[in-house]
Amino acid sequence: MLEGKIKAIERQIRIRIVIRGIRAPDATLRGRVSRRRGYLLLEYQVAQPGYFWEVPVVEELLDRIAAGEREITLRA
Repeated sequence: MLEGKIKAIERQIRIRIVIRGIRAPDATLRGRVSRRRGYLLLEYQVAQPGYFWEVPVVEELLDRIAAGEREITLRA
């Protein structure tokens, strides 16, 4: 599901996207995107094991990347 969307956006923007879950102490942080040398780093706040609330967060960040944004922070 997300893999195809990620590959399509990478082809569109010609930049690799690296996605990783994080456990940030800031409970309001839902996800963020930052530019790195040669790639975009998309990070999302990891929820409870087995609960995938982060999928909509990752999709929203990917949509915003596809729309041209490169520095993004989503908060609750």
